[in-house]
Amino acid sequence: MVELTLVCIPLLVILFGIIEFGLVMFDKVTVVHDAREAARLASVNDAGASDVLDDAPAGSTLTFTCQLDPSSGNATANVGDKIIAHVTYTHDFFTPLIGTLFGGSIDLSSNQR
Repeated sequence: MVELTLVCIPLLVILFGIIEFGLVMFDKVTVVHDAREAARLASVNDAGASDVLDDAPAGSTLTFTCQLDPSSGNATANVGDKIIAHVTYTHDFFTPLIGTLFGGSIDLSSNQR
């Protein structure tokens, strides 16, 4: 019984650490994908990019920066202007022990041009 306890506790910590790492990586890939998709949608004149955050984790934020082309003569964004999409998300750890080791949450973000 003592040996089972000594082996089981570190094994469970490692197991939950692997699961938590997988969830963080999934959220990071989703954030990068959403930033890329937002930049693509904004560059083809859908500046709202309203469909992008449908698959994003709850609590994600999306901001745009548009670098206007001064030679176009327009004060608004045009197709072909440089768009930078920035998506941020804070992942809260669900495992209490892993959360205390890493501060409870981790910020994930992505910039795409």
